Amino acid sequence: MQSLYVHFLPALIENSSLTESVAVIIDILRASSTIVTALHNGAKSVIPCGTPEAARKIRTDFNGRDVLLGGERGGVLIEGFDCGNSPAEYAAARVAGKTIAFTTTNGTRALLKAAAAETILIGAFVNRKALIDRLASDQRTIHLVCAGTDGSVTGEDVLFAGSVVDALTQRDAAGTSKPERWNPNDCAKISQAFWRQAVGVNFADDRREELFTRIETAMRETRGGLNLRELGYDDDIRLCSEVDLVRRVPELNRKSGELI
Repeated sequence: MQSLYVHFLPALIENSSLTESVAVIIDILRASSTIVTALHNGAKSVIPCGTPEAARKIRTDFNGRDVLLGGERGGVLIEGFDCGNSPAEYAAARVAGKTIAFTTTNGTRALLKAAAAETILIGAFVNRKALIDRLASDQRTIHLVCAGTDGSVTGEDVLFAGSVVDALTQRDAAGTSKPERWNPNDCAKISQAFWRQAVGVNFADDRREELFTRIETAMRETRGGLNLRELGYDDDIRLCSEVDLVRRVPELNRKSGELI
């Protein structure tokens, strides 16, 4: 059977367990949603950085050529940066052809924590189907890594992880995988149960709007959702609740350190 792990926080991962595996970085509100959106809108690449200083150094190394600084600390724009961490700030007119040096409080740190994985992907509701199709075609161990917030578990990341577990384990014989193929860990089972309780299962294409509404409703009550509401970013919750808009899965290029 193929192992399918969910990790509620990056700190709970044993680095040795990531060897020869696929790691999916999940920071729904908002880093993973923003990265997927930026690349979909034509950004040349996104370079994850652990600190604002590291991002600024990338711009210096590039001599400022077509490099945008993006990210946040405490949910708000970093002083001197071009963009924050809202998908709305990464429209094609702004990012097409640009390299984005990107740093966030939780998401980019989770990605750097998963560096031992053979393949690192970015997952969000906006590219959920593309991610599920990609994972279903892979035979390696899969780790779904929830970024959390300041070291605490966040419901929106667990919700998304559960949606992926549910989709992979419930595919029928007509799909590319079968339920008996997978060996989910306890956190994967918990996240799947949370998804089913909060949102439900078996949403056909003609019920997309209902699915979107249920996801948004659930995320507005999570820790990340409440934080964004306090900061006045209600619209970002809606943007990050959109499902299956993007048919690509960002992947980390090991040689360049870029998400492409």
